[in-house]
Amino acid sequence: MHPWRRVGLAVLLAAGRDLMAQAKPPTVGIVSGDLGSFGATILASQQVPFVKLTTQVSGEGLLAYDVIVIDNLYRLKDLNGPAFRDYVGQGGVLVILNPKVDGFSKAWSPYDIFIGEYALEGRIVDRKHPLFQGFPNDKIEDLASSNGAFVGNCSFVEPAKEWKVLARLPGGKKNPIIVEAAWQQGHMILGCTRFDNYNAKPAATRLGDNLFRYALSLAKPR
Repeated sequence: MHPWRRVGLAVLLAAGRDLMAQAKPPTVGIVSGDLGSFGATILASQQVPFVKLTTQVSGEGLLAYDVIVIDNLYRLKDLNGPAFRDYVGQGGVLVILNPKVDGFSKAWSPYDIFIGEYALEGRIVDRKHPLFQGFPNDKIEDLASSNGAFVGNCSFVEPAKEWKVLARLPGGKKNPIIVEAAWQQGHMILGCTRFDNYNAKPAATRLGDNLFRYALSLAKPR
């Protein structure tokens, strides 16, 4: 074979390997409470594979996942906070949804944030953010299927300036309900949102789909 042909073949093979690496879907792990996982429901609807994790996974084990979801009334005090913080620092995407008010901890976060009053609805702050694509107005509603504090939706108070507020409580209240932040090589998304009405109410379906597409888009090849 002519030397130039061998070079051309090598270039094509290398390009093919790069394309295969880019096409590999992100690896997703889910940690949830006893009530199941909203993330699992949404990812299954999007036909995205995932693995159910326990908090016993070692810090090195976390790095096997591009995106980790912790959701549905999980006690964040039960996490190995430093391990999850290190996971984000090394390029992981951490999504925390509807954390349990009793047992909230910020040990996993490099930035201050605290738990606040309950919420059933929200108001979009950044209408141009990918999470809110297709929303006709600034309202976030119909996420939970029941009323009252037992629904479990929370809000946040005193977030550090590094947190970007994407949605707040309605009625002029300042408490955020969805925030995000970058840290070192990774990214964090934190939301006080349930998805009881996913696939039943347009707003819940739209927000759930947008949120997980956005989280997956943040995953970096490692």
